Amino acid sequence: MKISISKTETTKVSRTPSNLKINIDRTLLKQVGKFKYLSSIFTEDGRLNREIEMRVQKANSVSYQLAPFLKHPNIPIKTKAKLINSIFIPTLTYQCQTWTLTKSLEHKITTCEIQCLRRAVNKTRRDMIRNAMIREMVGTTPVLHYIQRQTTRWFGYLTHMAPHQLASKAGYKVTRQKEDQGRLGLRV
Repeated sequence: MKISISKTETTKVSRTPSNLKINIDRTLLKQVGKFKYLSSIFTEDGRLNREIEMRVQKANSVSYQLAPFLKHPNIPIKTKAKLINSIFIPTLTYQCQTWTLTKSLEHKITTCEIQCLRRAVNKTRRDMIRNAMIREMVGTTPVLHYIQRQTTRWFGYLTHMAPHQLASKAGYKVTRQKEDQGRLGLRV
């Protein structure tokens, strides 16, 4: 295998940005603040804002493409719910297993979800119907519950991995750091 020096970039994920000086054959590799890999965006500060914005944009695009079906009055709501659960939700939550969401990110995700659900039942915010009632009408579970299930499932995979595997090592290290912060009374 040969590394393409002109295409290879580096980034350092840290709370304090600093320059990396990584050389290959005496050529300094370019350092970037963010990069895209397998449809995920990695940033040097480790925050998910860009990732969630991209996921919401893609989910909105899917929602607009599904709009003729979701708005059609002769399509049963169960069929619409299946479309939402099989196409829209996976697009919105792609690779959500490792997300750590803040309240503002949760709000963005929930807003995107509710817009799609309202389209399915042909109701707008002007109709003054609560989000919980809209979810009940469509028959879907909240997207944040779906994300929580995926995160729990991923944690189960981590606990069953061999200790020498990289994902297991990383997960164990994060867990230990949170335990140490908790013992010291620090905000987790």
